[in-house]
Amino acid sequence: MRYEKISPTDNYPYKIFSFHSKSSDRLIPPHWHESLELLFCFSGELEVLFSEHTYHLNSKEFIIINSNYVHSTKSPASSECLVIQFPLDYLQRITGEKYLKNFLFETIPAKRYPEIIIHLNFIYHYFSSQILGDNLQVRAKIYELLAILCTDNIFSSTNIHEIKSFKYLEIMEQVNQYIQDHYTQHLMIEEVAQMFNYNPSYFSRFYKKFMGITFTEYLNSIRLDGAYKEMRDTDKTILEIGLNNGFATNKTFYNVFRSEFGMSPNKFRKQFLKKSN
Repeated sequence: MRYEKISPTDNYPYKIFSFHSKSSDRLIPPHWHESLELLFCFSGELEVLFSEHTYHLNSKEFIIINSNYVHSTKSPASSECLVIQFPLDYLQRITGEKYLKNFLFETIPAKRYPEIIIHLNFIYHYFSSQILGDNLQVRAKIYELLAILCTDNIFSSTNIHEIKSFKYLEIMEQVNQYIQDHYTQHLMIEEVAQMFNYNPSYFSRFYKKFMGITFTEYLNSIRLDGAYKEMRDTDKTILEIGLNNGFATNKTFYNVFRSEFGMSPNKFRKQFLKKSN
């Protein structure tokens, strides 16, 4: 889990990009950022995981991830997705400082908005155009969809638990950076707790409470991400890859991998990764 700094895309005051994932080959570990994120599944399927909920998006569906909400994503099937990330200062400026302070957006809209889907389809096709007129139309569509969402897809942020817990994200950023720097080693929760002057038992509860997943779940997600890249980019054996990424034994790597992907590392590599070579 890590903090992610977002930089705007050229020609826009926000970041817009698209990605195409092949079946089961895109796993984004838990992270957060100040920017609000809108994910639009143009085709295929996408799963978005929060601490207590998992949302499954199908083609032509979207989800809103509010500022500083810890989340991760994975693609259970081939998909094409559009991502729009709105900087917090931009949203506060256009909402008169009301976003976050007074309201948040509903994660999944309570009703269908065909006009928003039309706007998102247009943005998907034209956001990368170098034609000024297209850029201006994309900006106009984004203003329109924000106006629709601000009208009847918000709720009061007063006394929201997640808002109160934002102050702990700076601490978690430091903790998780340490995990990312040492995940290939034999890393134990006691070591990390001691590093940051916490009692191990308290630290375990604290981590789960404010981050939504356990220390071990996060550590395994980072190790799996590293293992996936080695499986994709090298010819190393599965045993070597597991050991290189902090898994103590081949059996541990097998069990964690199978729990996440539903198949063994060898089968996954043959079925998905070798197809793209």
